[in-house]
Amino acid sequence: MADKKAQIRVYLPSDTDKILKILAAVKESSVNALVNEAVEHWLEETGQQDVIKRLNLDELSDLQTE
Repeated sequence: MADKKAQIRVYLPSDTDKILKILAAVKESSVNALVNEAVEHWLEETGQQDVIKRLNLDELSDLQTE
């Protein structure tokens, strides 16, 4: 079964939105893919990993949701 995807709404400054759209077009990608990549990189940083481990958030994928 494919992973479930959650939808969120993010408000960005207009200039940031324009830059993301241009970069997505240049990279033949989507804004969604760029933002997902950025969030994944951010979550991999040491500061976030420390919090994730301290709060046992890395075990959330083990939980069953309906």
